[in-house]
Amino acid sequence: MLSRQTCHRYNREIFVIICFSALTIIFYPYYAVYAETPLQLFQKKLNFIWLIVSACMVFFMQVGFTAFEAGSVQAKNAISVAVKNILGFLVSSIMYFLLGFGIMFGASYEGYLGTSNFLFFGIDAHLTSLGYAFVFFQLVFASTAAIITSGAFAERAKLSTHICTTIFVVSLIYPVFGHWAWGHLFHHNQFGWLGRLGFIDFAGSTVVHSISGWVALSGAIMLGPRMGKFNPDGTANRMSGHNLPLATIGTFFLWFGWFGFNGGSVLQVDTSIGLVIINTTLAGAVAGVCAVVFGRLKNKRLDAAEILLGIMGGLVAIAAGSSRVSSLYACVVGFCAGIIAILAKDFVEKVLKVDDPVGAVSVHGFCGAWGTLAVSLFTPASAFSMTNSNRLLQVGIQCLGIIIGFAWAFSMGLLFFWCLKRFVGIRISSEEEVKGLNISEYADVTSWLDFVKISKVQDLNVALQDKIKERTIELEHIKEHLEEDVKNRTGELEASRDDLKKKVEQLENFAKVAIGRELKMKKMEEELKNLKQKGR
Repeated sequence: MLSRQTCHRYNREIFVIICFSALTIIFYPYYAVYAETPLQLFQKKLNFIWLIVSACMVFFMQVGFTAFEAGSVQAKNAISVAVKNILGFLVSSIMYFLLGFGIMFGASYEGYLGTSNFLFFGIDAHLTSLGYAFVFFQLVFASTAAIITSGAFAERAKLSTHICTTIFVVSLIYPVFGHWAWGHLFHHNQFGWLGRLGFIDFAGSTVVHSISGWVALSGAIMLGPRMGKFNPDGTANRMSGHNLPLATIGTFFLWFGWFGFNGGSVLQVDTSIGLVIINTTLAGAVAGVCAVVFGRLKNKRLDAAEILLGIMGGLVAIAAGSSRVSSLYACVVGFCAGIIAILAKDFVEKVLKVDDPVGAVSVHGFCGAWGTLAVSLFTPASAFSMTNSNRLLQVGIQCLGIIIGFAWAFSMGLLFFWCLKRFVGIRISSEEEVKGLNISEYADVTSWLDFVKISKVQDLNVALQDKIKERTIELEHIKEHLEEDVKNRTGELEASRDDLKKKVEQLENFAKVAIGRELKMKKMEEELKNLKQKGR
């Protein structure tokens, strides 16, 4: 027989079980409604993982840009490219944390500007969705925009110019326009004014690429061309990069990163990622082939640099509509982008007389604009944003976004660089440009061979400068002697002129006297002749 104490214990346990069962029965319907199923939890985890992986792939694009730019410039400036790129990422990350994210994705003020989530405050409230994964993804997008801009300034801009430009782009230009188009992606009811109109830019052909390209154009104009780029008659000289294989490797890295750039923009794991990635691949491939054929027809030879620009032009163009257009139309977008990249490069260089060492303006600016317009041409009308199903209206909305993007980025860029040029200075000296930024700014070179070459060039430059100074002094002395001789000779000539004048006057007087005497002699002869006749 059980003791009384043991019975009391069993009774308490039975009572607890009964209460728990009752509460379960009462509250289970509410739990069933609000609780997430295992499949939903698994989907959420997949979304987080895919977005983080995509963000890391976009981050890897920094490697691609660095390799491409370093191979596209002269060896004496390769280190400067690497340093400014890594510093650009550091600065852009901090500035996006301080200002950029809040301006771009904070609670909207009339659709023009974000006003919250600065310093990432309030992000925790969105951890049930994508939270910090979304923040990281957008941060590497911002750093991409900054590095695109700086490429056009290579080989002649100060390091301070690159840093100031990064701050300017990440803190103001990019996030403001980004809010206009993408402001609703974090706060789903906070549409920017372009987004409310139905502007479509899936992965940033305009938001990221064109905006960066137009800022790059304004900066390249204010900086001026590299020494030796243009002849006095305005014709351009070819200044090839020192390592095109490195630039090619960089292009492959960029292509890989683009799968995350476009694929991650889906913001979740579903079957549309496959379409996005295959469209990205096809657009880049067709654009590269088109660049090969078109470049061969134009130049009668293959140009490796133009092939790389064509590939990247296709990747840029397809970003806006990679989730909406069919694979066939992705090929059409890439085909046109390959031609546009080459023609735009020639236009910038030969018509605008702007020096862009890496083709940032042509690839990102012009091809980004084409890709944004192509969305309205090749997307099924049923896939247009909002309630709009009118293709012509969508074309107008896309053109409006393109024009507004250009006006905003280019005008603000000109103002920024004008102020920076006037009050701080944006360009290195001619001596530093001749030496190369590897030595003038970083006191380093890429190899011992480069060191020997650069040392010889520097010694030769010093010797030439000394010779020029000596010759200049000699010429100054010769000039002084010649001036003295000219003065003396001028005095002698003036004296001789006076003597000649006097002699001329004397001769004129003598001639007058001689003529008078001759006339008198003739008169006397006539009188004598008359007297003789009378005597007869």
